[in-house]
Amino acid sequence: MKHIDVLVVEDDPMVAEIHQNFINSVDNFRVAGLVDNGFKALAFLERCPVRLVILDIFLPGLDGMAILEKIRESGENVDVIVVSASRDISTVNRAIQAGAFDYIVKPFVFERIRASLQSFSRMLEQLKEGPKQIDQEGIDTLFSVRSSKIIDGKLPKGLNPNILERLITLLSQKGAPLSSVEAAGELNVSRITARRYLEHLVASGKAVMEQEYHEIGRPVNKYVLLDRPRS
Repeated sequence: MKHIDVLVVEDDPMVAEIHQNFINSVDNFRVAGLVDNGFKALAFLERCPVRLVILDIFLPGLDGMAILEKIRESGENVDVIVVSASRDISTVNRAIQAGAFDYIVKPFVFERIRASLQSFSRMLEQLKEGPKQIDQEGIDTLFSVRSSKIIDGKLPKGLNPNILERLITLLSQKGAPLSSVEAAGELNVSRITARRYLEHLVASGKAVMEQEYHEIGRPVNKYVLLDRPRS
């Protein structure tokens, strides 16, 4: 299967880089572009068609819902996975009505977005196979594939078991939750690398994430092992 080209629409540079690293690590997927606002997204799609868009909701200029609706109005063969911090039911409903393939809430773990991408890939394979006409059983199978998100506990591609073990040891020795920045400093790895390992622990049920709020700025995500007493 040839690469599935993806456009990432995200105004936070660090999150955009995380998206790019995650997507490029999943078989058959390749990030074709990164843009940080809605108008750039539409301009990119006009000159460089892609099959899938990873779309934030809160964007400068033109928000993600407006982009999703414009993509649907265009009639182009493009699907959208929304990745947003918004949990508002009206926003989720609007995304569903506009035909989003999936809706992933930030902060997310690698396994969740990988499962969505793999489900999307399976759907494309189903659409390519067989005759031009399809019976009810085939339609039921297609919709089942579209909605299934298989999340497993396997170590994601690119993660080193030795670093993971060091991280688990570090978390077990600390008396308080650690942020990705703190873990990165202790392990001598990048913040993005530390975050990938931390999110894997959350996805595999070995850790939980907490948000620490401050008077200014965004909340800080911190992680603690489930079997470690909290301070």
